Amino acid sequence: MHPSLPALCRMLLHVAVAAAALLGAGPAAAQDYGAMIQQSMARMNAIVGQAEQRVGQAVQQRMQDPAVQAAWQQYVMASGGRPPMNYATFTYYYIYTNGFSAAGTAHMRANEAGIQRREAAAWQGLQQAQAARAAAQQGQRDAYFANQQEAGRQLMGQSTYVAPNGYRLQLPHTWQPGSTQQYQGQTYHVDAGGRYYVWGNGWWYPLATGR
Repeated sequence: MHPSLPALCRMLLHVAVAAAALLGAGPAAAQDYGAMIQQSMARMNAIVGQAEQRVGQAVQQRMQDPAVQAAWQQYVMASGGRPPMNYATFTYYYIYTNGFSAAGTAHMRANEAGIQRREAAAWQGLQQAQAARAAAQQGQRDAYFANQQEAGRQLMGQSTYVAPNGYRLQLPHTWQPGSTQQYQGQTYHVDAGGRYYVWGNGWWYPLATGR
């Protein structure tokens, strides 16, 4: 039996933490870190590919489910024909929340809260390991870990955006061009070219994509 769909997505992040921690083990003089990084990236790419394939297969299978299709049509109608997420993303959350039931949604939120706590703990451990490493090696591992985090967010339908003041935001990347969205107490707009803006102090501020 394969792991659950949410577990497959989050597995990418936890494996990335473990791989980064492995690079910090042993005397630096005795290790070829360049080769180790390449080997770890190759292993991670294989794991990511397998996880993405399983996630995609699960989603594609449920997309053919008449119950999911009917729920999608209701969702599209309720959004006025401009749903903020596509059908594949909708199907993913349909699975995750057991058909958007109250119990399923509560389970998803509790699960996400637990995941965030574990990720915070993993991040703290990674930072402690990095303190003992060379500056050049640290830059490589930070970029690698950030890429894996973004890969996990992509599977969850989100991407990282950076405000002009440097503040980083995780927002759904499935919002349709020309739409205005209310999200976590802020107002956002997506122009016809797919560029994101945030409203503040009477002005639309552009958001840059970033990791």
